[in-house]
Amino acid sequence: MGKLWNRAVAASALFGLLAGVNPVMAKDKVVIGELNWTGAIAIQHILGEVIKTRLDGDVSYLAGDVPVLLAAAAKGDGSVDVVSDIWLPNQSAAWAKYVAGGTKSLVANKHPYIGVQGFYIPGYIQDKYNVHSVYDLKKPEVAKLFEPLGGGKSQLLVGPAGWESSYIGEIKAKDYGFSDKFESVSTEASVTYAKLAAAYQREKGVVFYAYTPDWIFSAFDLRRLDEPAFDGYAQDNKKDDPLYKVDGCWKFISPTVDADWLSKSKITCAFPDAKIYVLASSTLQKRAPRIASFLENVAIDPNVINDLILKIEKDKQPADVVARTWVIANPDIVDRWLVPSAEKVSSAQ
Repeated sequence: MGKLWNRAVAASALFGLLAGVNPVMAKDKVVIGELNWTGAIAIQHILGEVIKTRLDGDVSYLAGDVPVLLAAAAKGDGSVDVVSDIWLPNQSAAWAKYVAGGTKSLVANKHPYIGVQGFYIPGYIQDKYNVHSVYDLKKPEVAKLFEPLGGGKSQLLVGPAGWESSYIGEIKAKDYGFSDKFESVSTEASVTYAKLAAAYQREKGVVFYAYTPDWIFSAFDLRRLDEPAFDGYAQDNKKDDPLYKVDGCWKFISPTVDADWLSKSKITCAFPDAKIYVLASSTLQKRAPRIASFLENVAIDPNVINDLILKIEKDKQPADVVARTWVIANPDIVDRWLVPSAEKVSSAQ
């Protein structure tokens, strides 16, 4: 009896020992490239939060410039796995090299969000005075609506000094025919937003360059002025661009190239709409297929990004807290992003 009991104890101890050394499944490690503008920061943390809490991944972040992060992700060695908020046509060269052709080492999500830019006015100005188009700014009675609060010539707030978009704003004012009625004024974003807030308090006019996503579109009712649709770049330095067209509506000569840039440039159309993607290393499809599938299926509403930027930039809430709160509050949206992951796992079993 004693021997049998001792054997049972020994067997039990051996089983317990073996159970104790059973290997724990390692978490999939994912490195997200960290870009430094607020919209990208919000998306990065949403992706990270979903990967950690819904896909049991081990997430870290690595800061860098866009070209460096894309090149690292394209290597497929795990140094960088994901780069969010990649704008087309801005990054068309990298797209051709890594996504559409070349190495095809990066995979884009199927549902990019759309970013737009142009001249904006408060909604109450449009509704009260029927101002809808850039050509309306040529009318003296409309131009008068945009005189500054302290008096003086009407102002077109073209954006920060030195930005290409600020030069483009001046060119458009010339070619749309309202530059004689407006002074083009360069202002940092914080100054533009202060002028916007002050105009709103008094229901006065203000016209300014802006782009989405940004928090002001959640804080204010803003309307983009209509412009003719973009139909192609006409300048020589865009001849290799797929959007080049010899007689296109967009001929921009940089002040860094020609001192007579304003008269030699001609722009008679809107900015082309941008498509903004999440890119992931193709190696994730084998190394972490559920995470790769989620990243391919992410579809973020630009209005959501506007709200997140408002919380991060204006309300000064930490980006990771904002992202975590949004993920917890929107399980249905996250579930839709994860459906392909679930389908692929079940079909493979």
